[in-house]
Amino acid sequence: MNHKMNLTQVDDKLLIFLKNAGYNNPTPLQSRVFPAFFQKKDIIAGVEGAKGKRASFIVPILISLDSHQRHARVIIIASVPETVKKAGREFSRCISRNSSNLIVAELISDSMIKQELKALSNCPDVIIGTPQRIIDHIRRENINLSHIKTAIVDNPGSLDENGFDQDLHYIFSKVPGKHQRLFYTDNINNVALIEPLVKNPIIITMAEENSQENPKMKRTKDSVDAAEIEKKIESLIKSIKEDEDPDLLNTYRKLFKKHTPMTMRGYLSAYLLMHADGGVSRPSKKRISDPEKTTLFISVGKNRRVFPKDLARLFQSKMELDEEAIGSIKVLDSYSFIEISHKYAEKAIELLNGEEYKGRKLTVNHARKRSN
Repeated sequence: MNHKMNLTQVDDKLLIFLKNAGYNNPTPLQSRVFPAFFQKKDIIAGVEGAKGKRASFIVPILISLDSHQRHARVIIIASVPETVKKAGREFSRCISRNSSNLIVAELISDSMIKQELKALSNCPDVIIGTPQRIIDHIRRENINLSHIKTAIVDNPGSLDENGFDQDLHYIFSKVPGKHQRLFYTDNINNVALIEPLVKNPIIITMAEENSQENPKMKRTKDSVDAAEIEKKIESLIKSIKEDEDPDLLNTYRKLFKKHTPMTMRGYLSAYLLMHADGGVSRPSKKRISDPEKTTLFISVGKNRRVFPKDLARLFQSKMELDEEAIGSIKVLDSYSFIEISHKYAEKAIELLNGEEYKGRKLTVNHARKRSN
């Protein structure tokens, strides 16, 4: 295989595998991913609307792995179980059509732990799973990641939702040695969260292929108006240039660089912007304790990378609650407390007690009152 492959003189083997995968010619995404993959480059790909997303990494994986060995060499991290299933089905189809003997293990749910253990016992070449299931098996020492050569993150809608980015940091910390990393995301604006995890990546965006518009910051329920942010930044820059002492600013700049890790500088800047006088307010409202609400205990906390907004979303999505139905939320190290309207408390316990969340089953019940 010519590792400096270009798509005008593509290798015959790649064309055969592509055709067996159902593509007569490479899609625009595939034509840009293949050369970078075989050059062992890290890749960040914005794939919203792109065709042949999974084949763009499955086909070169099948070619590069060639035959079965008794250890995992590729790990694919998917944000939700349905993505794991889709990737597994496409792998199975490509493996069958190309008469490959590679073995793939899917890690989907703790309710399928027996099937997962059986799959892992077959010494798979490729592991596909959600972060929660992968982390669970890492902690149980069921997975050996010492031979991983390629790690792929398959198309999460939002990298910071439910602590997904923190899960990635944990998983990658368990993969020793040099390996290639590929990130597929529908939201290329999340690239700042990925940058600390890659080295000199090739950035691929399909926006110019699929739309006449450049991707811009989208307004979501938890975001603020982009125009408002732009005006605030312009105002701050003007103040820096016209009103502040350059020598004093330079002193602060040096202290900022000295005491702020590079990977946190963007976050700290965003935080300071949010809290600057006259700046953009927080998206979520500060919740105040309400005597008309019941306090529930939840058996998950900071050690599972849970934040108040995560618990609010969990309760709202499961019970279709309005924000007013939820009061204050307090997250401690290993457990949390949430205030909820009296009329919803029992239903919340019924629906969420025993529910799988963050790789474990929740305990949700009435919080005990403190004894005097």
